[in-house]
Amino acid sequence: MKKKSIRYKGKIVFEKVQMEGSFHRIPKMFQEDEACFLYMSEGTFSFRSPTNLIEIKTGEAVVAKCGNYFIEQSSKHNESEDIIVFGAYFYPEMVKDFFQTDLKLVDFKRNFDVHSSKVEPLMKLFIDSINYLFENPDLRDDNLVSSKLKELLLLLGKTQNSIHDFVNALFTPFEYDFKEIINQNTFANLSLTELAKLCGCSLATFKRKFKNYFDQSPAKYFLLKKLEKSHQLLSIQSKSISEIAYACGFENINHFNKAFKKYYGFTPSHLRMSQKDEGMSF
Repeated sequence: MKKKSIRYKGKIVFEKVQMEGSFHRIPKMFQEDEACFLYMSEGTFSFRSPTNLIEIKTGEAVVAKCGNYFIEQSSKHNESEDIIVFGAYFYPEMVKDFFQTDLKLVDFKRNFDVHSSKVEPLMKLFIDSINYLFENPDLRDDNLVSSKLKELLLLLGKTQNSIHDFVNALFTPFEYDFKEIINQNTFANLSLTELAKLCGCSLATFKRKFKNYFDQSPAKYFLLKKLEKSHQLLSIQSKSISEIAYACGFENINHFNKAFKKYYGFTPSHLRMSQKDEGMSF
């Protein structure tokens, strides 16, 4: 992974990252209460928030408010090609200085965690100007960098009622429902540690809350949900067994076959063969 970054008051505010296309899943790069703007210069990846999964292709961008998220490999990306991402990060204290507003006071009704953002010609020109600063570090100083941060916020907020509304939206915590996060990620092949991260709690707290909500352990719950879905898909779809296994969140076909046979008493291929025999009997 190759990185170029621009700092303001000791924190990274602009970054250009080039990485191989064969990565699997990467957590958010910082652990502060920052919001971010990500623009895909080359390649494709998926952006996973606690309740959303958005695919970003070349020339597209997303705006994400402070919170936990992952960047994942997209099935549509060519693994032999590198991914190049432009990122900008906004920190509450910095942004408050720009707009002299108390971020806690304004009631902004558009409650989002992440949404796609159109890259208009003005935004593309802005990104080109930051790329120029990456290549010419001698031109950078705090005054220029801070003005560029404010310019980006103004560009992102130009479709809102006011820039103050947009700024407050970035830093107003999104109220996630624990069950909704679980339901949205049941078949995502996330580890329990990764799920706990999306829920904003420790692994021990996650397991305790999960038991309270679902009255069983996370491992048992997810396995049963995946097996039930895989049985349904095997019965009604013509996709291959391996495709169904991955669609249901199993790590590999061997794990899927063993778990399926242990629960149902027969293998996925046996189920498929019995369905074919039943079809031929007519």
